[in-house]
Amino acid sequence: MKYIEMQIDTKIENRDKILGILYDENLFEVEEIYRDLKDELKQNERDWDFFEGENLSVEKDQLIFRVYPENKNHGEKLKKLLEDENLGSCKILEKDDLDWKNAWKAYYKPLEIGKNLAIVPAWEEYENKENRKIIKIEPGMAFGTGTHESTSLCLLMLEKYLRPKDTVFDIGCGSGILAIAAIKLGAKSALLVDIDEKCIRASEENAILNQVEDIVSIKKGNLLDTVRGKCDIIISNIIAEIIVDEIKDLKNHLEKGGIFITSGIIKEKKNLVIDSLKNSGFDILESQGKNDWLVIVAKYV
Repeated sequence: MKYIEMQIDTKIENRDKILGILYDENLFEVEEIYRDLKDELKQNERDWDFFEGENLSVEKDQLIFRVYPENKNHGEKLKKLLEDENLGSCKILEKDDLDWKNAWKAYYKPLEIGKNLAIVPAWEEYENKENRKIIKIEPGMAFGTGTHESTSLCLLMLEKYLRPKDTVFDIGCGSGILAIAAIKLGAKSALLVDIDEKCIRASEENAILNQVEDIVSIKKGNLLDTVRGKCDIIISNIIAEIIVDEIKDLKNHLEKGGIFITSGIIKEKKNLVIDSLKNSGFDILESQGKNDWLVIVAKYV
């Protein structure tokens, strides 16, 4: 089966504006390549079996996006939108979906996060089973493998703040990795929501892969629009502007004392998110950064 891949070559400063356009076009599976990632790969080259040339030639302020339009016409429309706004150069490629799967299998290896978690590709063996809670992931074409800073930061905060028998909403669930991790860490139940059908399918498949399909619910929806009821923890790993839109509805879906864990935030947007949370009745418990990315943890008081 063929699919369309679009590569956008831009600057780090354009990230949020481009993501806003991509989300308006219902493109939510976004791969990002940037200098810090390139440096990490080079430092650990002996552990990686697969490199693409561009991964090792990214300049300091350069950012490369890969996204997957519905068809070539959709790609051409997006290309025009971005280039008309001088947001970078774009190229469109037609690929076979086997290329995607084989690329992931070549370089995506088990990843230990925090004290308790291990993210393990579905096709990989993992030896340290006795000491880690294992989340098996088949990423498909959905965001969320644990390798991106925003995902790993959310996982660390889940490990820190989740209490046994908590209920969890994962808003913008991507591959379902965060909600599945919450269940593995002791959550009673999890609701996963995403607007993208490919993310819904990936989350369903990963829930089955991890044998948690009976204790998670997966819904298609835009942020909290289709959510009913309240929970103890809400996780959202998206982008700052969309997080701010979501914050106004959080109090309707969090118990008093509930925790909001959010990432996908670049450092320049920290105050935007924190100010919005404070204005909505939240106490900021902490924020942590890794490279250019932040996670923010807040409590509804």
